[in-house]
Amino acid sequence: MPTICRLIQLSPDEAASLVANPATLTTRVGAATIYSDVYRYWHAIEYLLAAHRPDGTAAKWLAAGATVLAATGDVPSARVLSPAQVQDLDAELRHIQPDDLFAHYDASALDAAQIYPGTWQAWEEDFDPLGQVLEHYFFLQQFTAKCATAHAALLLYFDVLAEGTV
Repeated sequence: MPTICRLIQLSPDEAASLVANPATLTTRVGAATIYSDVYRYWHAIEYLLAAHRPDGTAAKWLAAGATVLAATGDVPSARVLSPAQVQDLDAELRHIQPDDLFAHYDASALDAAQIYPGTWQAWEEDFDPLGQVLEHYFFLQQFTAKCATAHAALLLYFDVLAEGTV
C-alpha cells in the first residue's frame, strides 16, 4: 500500500485556520479543489534535492511549515507551508530542472539510505523509477509555482492508498 503525498493549495486564511485548528484537516482535504500530488516519490525527490543543493530550502521541503498532523509509523506529518515559505521554495525550484537531479540518482544508495519505499533496485528490473521521480518532481515544481503565483499556502498531506489504486 503506497503512501502518497498530496499537494493542496490553500488560501492564506484557510492555511491560518487549519494551523489554528488542525482538527479540520480531514474536512479541508476533502474540500480541496486545487491539488496535485507527487505520488509515492516524495522522499526520493527530497533526497535528490538534498544531494543537489544540501543547504537549500528544497533539501528539506517535507519538513517545512507548520505541523497539522503528527507523523505516525511510516506516514510523515501533514504540514502547511505559508505563502512566504511557498515563495521561497518556488524561487529555489525554478532553478533546479529535473535533469539537474539525474546525476544524484543511485538506486542502491536510495535503498541504503532507506528512502521510501525502499525498493529502488528491485523496481529497476520492471520499470524506470528515475523517470517517475523526475516526472513527479516536475509536478512539484509546477504546482509550487502555481501556488506562489496565487500567493497561496501549500498543504502537504500524506495518504495511504490501497495497492493498485491511482
